Amino acid sequence: MNRRTIPSLQMSDYGQDGLREQGVVVMPLEISMSQEPQRLIPHFHDFFQLFLIQGPARLMHDFREYDVTGITLFFLSPGQVHTIYPRSNSMRGTVASFTQAFFDHQLPPPSMLVELPFFFASGAPPWFSVEKRKAARLMGLFGDLQREYDGGQRGVMEVLRSLLRILLIEASRIETVGQPVKEATRAALLARQFQLALEHHFREWQALAPYAKQLGITVNHLNDVIREETGHAAGELIRHRRLLDAKRLLLHSDLSVSEIGYQIGFQDPSYFSRFFRRYAGATPADFREAIREKYH
Repeated sequence: MNRRTIPSLQMSDYGQDGLREQGVVVMPLEISMSQEPQRLIPHFHDFFQLFLIQGPARLMHDFREYDVTGITLFFLSPGQVHTIYPRSNSMRGTVASFTQAFFDHQLPPPSMLVELPFFFASGAPPWFSVEKRKAARLMGLFGDLQREYDGGQRGVMEVLRSLLRILLIEASRIETVGQPVKEATRAALLARQFQLALEHHFREWQALAPYAKQLGITVNHLNDVIREETGHAAGELIRHRRLLDAKRLLLHSDLSVSEIGYQIGFQDPSYFSRFFRRYAGATPADFREAIREKYH
């Protein structure tokens, strides 16, 4: 695919080549911003990222914007269009970039990454603020992560994997403090499995039947479970995911509107245009012009 101004960026050229080639980079956020200004405009990539942000910033994530202050954790999944706008010269932090292959090294599926609420979440903000009194351990872990990466001593790969896993577990503990503990019900598991299947198949499966078949349940049961767990019909989530894909392609690809429609499963360009206008409130061409003017 031919990309325009907003490319699929690779991992930063920071630290030892051997570590980056294995699928991991850890670096100060301020260095990433100053040395790679292209990261200040919307972009995407094919790996995961975990940010510790200290100070005021504006986050853009899949066309939604959030203003944050204080100490913030920001989670990114592959393919998500995003950027971070510093709102003060004092903003600093750490960013850890890693592939699933690095994180899951020799571990059997399912990956811990897909079981966490932060990645591939449907509709939930991909960030949360951390109170200062709870942030000391997290900041210490990020410091350990940076020192381990910079040091590159024997066993560095396993230590980095372990620190990333501890960080994500600590983050999940902080996020759920004060929330009622939810039992891992059959319905919750089915909803999560549906969301992950949707990530893999939304371009080829537009009806509910293939998802229900993969999950081993009926279409009616699938729709009931998804509505109960998310508040939305399963078909609505499919439409939302296809619409998001169309928005991403309109922003950063040189494909025509018709070609984008074909790519996400619409055989009739006029039907794609009607679909997009109904759910986005604008024609694909008008959306492309407005979003490129805003972010370019």
